[in-house]
Amino acid sequence: MRAAALAAALLTGPLATGAAQAAEPPAFKLVRSDEDYGYLKSAPNLTGLDPLRYIPLGQEAYLSLGGEARVRVDTIDAPRFGVGGAEADTFELFRGLVSADLHLNSAIRVYGELGLHRDLDKREAPAITDRDGLDAQVLFVDLTPAEHWRLRLGRQELSFNPTQRFLSVREGPNIRQSFDGGRLTYAGKGLKVDAFYTHPIAIEPGAFNDSYNASQVFWGVYATAPVGKSASLDVYSLNLDRDRVRFATVTGDERRRSVGARLAGRTGAIDYEVEGMAQRGRFAGQDIRAWGGSAGAGYTFAAPWKPRLSVRRDIGSGDDDPADGKLKTFNPLFPKGAYFSEAGLVAWSNLSAWRIALGAAPTKSVSVEVSHTGRRRQAGRDAIYLQPLAVLSGGGASTAKAVSEDWQADLGWQVTRNVKLSLEAVHAEAGAAVKAAGGHDVDFGMAIVQFRF
Repeated sequence: MRAAALAAALLTGPLATGAAQAAEPPAFKLVRSDEDYGYLKSAPNLTGLDPLRYIPLGQEAYLSLGGEARVRVDTIDAPRFGVGGAEADTFELFRGLVSADLHLNSAIRVYGELGLHRDLDKREAPAITDRDGLDAQVLFVDLTPAEHWRLRLGRQELSFNPTQRFLSVREGPNIRQSFDGGRLTYAGKGLKVDAFYTHPIAIEPGAFNDSYNASQVFWGVYATAPVGKSASLDVYSLNLDRDRVRFATVTGDERRRSVGARLAGRTGAIDYEVEGMAQRGRFAGQDIRAWGGSAGAGYTFAAPWKPRLSVRRDIGSGDDDPADGKLKTFNPLFPKGAYFSEAGLVAWSNLSAWRIALGAAPTKSVSVEVSHTGRRRQAGRDAIYLQPLAVLSGGGASTAKAVSEDWQADLGWQVTRNVKLSLEAVHAEAGAAVKAAGGHDVDFGMAIVQFRF
């Protein structure tokens, strides 16, 4: 009977509505290992896919199974603004994930996630984040020796605030960002502090051969605390060491120290957020003197569809004098590429951008947004940077600052709890700096169908 119920759940669960269930289950989280299905122990009945999410093993122990299947289709008529003869491309990306979350007791937990990633019909060489054989995407053990404290050891994802501006799980690309290392967390009385020491994962296309990148080390401390009843303050120190990396035309070892703060909150119909980061360190014999930040606000109207009008300013410093012995190009560390768009045409380094957007929610499950982003180089003598911190060839042909004017439309539809559809269209009008490099306008479209359980 249990097997028959589970088979029926797999076939009909994605089409079930919340009204058909005794209680609305929690939404899936961006970091799947943050989900906790222990509450199902006291549920009177396990419905839908609940038999997968809570499998009792005796006493306190239980197992949760989960997974994801995602197909992403991209079409772009001019990758990298067409510079270097880049031709139009349409391709598909597939992501498959399965996870097992074993809670032995309240003090010991083991979590693992296997991933398989494929690309199809791509004209250009696959990006490092496109393709990987079956491999451990996440694999860690949690030890909770005392209340409020947790030690996590192994392969894990790092995400400390919802913007993921400078540290993300890299949800947009095919392969998400993970790290090997340790993290100690304190969470209590509204305060959360994370201290971590990690290496980013070096992706290899074969099976079970991904390992940590020995030439890169990422460590730091991140703290979050409430400010009053409707705001929060984050302060952090993030440190990144990388060997043999390139900025503009210079290659060398990077030792970068970053400190920053973020304030976010809401007052009535107004929401706001401000974040700033200062960077010091050494690169190829030069002192690092860089900075970046963002400030934005939105107003949600008391009207049908809850329209929200927002504005945002984003700046990442550039190097205005390559010969002065200082590297002033901002490094966004491990940023969310889709912070601007999924097209990969905008990066944080040497950036001066402003954005205005109008969003709405026609239904509880549908969201739409149209936006315009104007982008310039912060320093005309520094390079034009694309995702992920890639230099646009020919950017040094001019000191013009105008890079692009981007018009964008996004639609998200949570079809069921398990199925989500995302669409995006971007028209990037090339500015003087891109045209001087031999580039031109770009049209980009993307569609994602994602099934999670």
